[in-house]
Amino acid sequence: MSRWRTLTTLGIAGLAIGGTLAGCGTNATASGKVVTIGYENAPDPEAVAIEQHFFQKYLHAKVKLIYFSSGPAALTDLASGHLDFMTTLGNPPTASAIAHGVPLEVVWAMERYTTGEGLVVKNSSGITSLKGLKGKTVALVKGSTSPFELDTALKNAGMPLSSVTQENMTPPDMVAAWQHGSIQAAYVWTPFDNTMQQNHGHFIMYDQNVYKQSPIFNLAVVNSHWASSHKSLVDGFVKAEAAGVKFFHQHPTKSYQDMGKLNNISAAQAKSQTKGFQYETLATEVQSMGMGQGAAVKTSLVTKSLSSAAKWLSQTGQISSAPHNLAQYVNPSFVESVMKGH
Repeated sequence: MSRWRTLTTLGIAGLAIGGTLAGCGTNATASGKVVTIGYENAPDPEAVAIEQHFFQKYLHAKVKLIYFSSGPAALTDLASGHLDFMTTLGNPPTASAIAHGVPLEVVWAMERYTTGEGLVVKNSSGITSLKGLKGKTVALVKGSTSPFELDTALKNAGMPLSSVTQENMTPPDMVAAWQHGSIQAAYVWTPFDNTMQQNHGHFIMYDQNVYKQSPIFNLAVVNSHWASSHKSLVDGFVKAEAAGVKFFHQHPTKSYQDMGKLNNISAAQAKSQTKGFQYETLATEVQSMGMGQGAAVKTSLVTKSLSSAAKWLSQTGQISSAPHNLAQYVNPSFVESVMKGH
């Protein structure tokens, strides 16, 4: 799961972004080239769409799916026009990419984290609330969304992030340290947090507890230059994403098998991991809990997720300043177009 949770955007600061971008039709099907879609592994309906070949079906074009294990290469390719779409991007790395000038638009909010990430503590630690963390050490992945969520939660409890010691660890190392008894608390995502819970631990909060202040989404974005001249292909992309969600709800057993196959996990593991997410549909995409619609885009939860992430990135020195009017990078028009065509 860490492959799409990590910010991994510091490396994009040196991108050559500007008027020389190659994103204006370099992958046009008329030239015989393919539509390129980058993705990162996740047990979600997009995995179903990939396994069911929905992108090929609904784009009516040659499609090249490219797996990325981290963000910098994907965002570099998106900025240069060598990649048309990139999916499974968290809102903090998306906000950071915008701040660094990557030409992108959010066209599909894939899923929002609910209980898919959280703060788990040892039963023997005596920690029963966030205030109990004062002076304690919390293992987390620095540069991921976990410090963002923990910072928000602590502020809600009247505590600064500096009141705890952050120990940077990979999720597998957290599990090992937990089993050895060398850590007592960790802010991490499934399946690692569930493993710790099952090994004498309990949750004291989830992402869901702070979603109004710092919601975490996985987002699908498109190169905005390319999208301006390939509207029908972006519509097709949205149709494929929506078809994956529909198939997931109608055929859950097969969907878990598809998710497991793409993510190299069992169907049972895929089923368990999906419980920590709220998946968006065509209808919810244009509601306030999604991208919104019309003037409501400015106040939608997706826009808020970008704004809150950008503010945090700026405050922590990861970007020089938060971009203004992040709503302009949230584009529900393709969803609206697909809904009208149904």
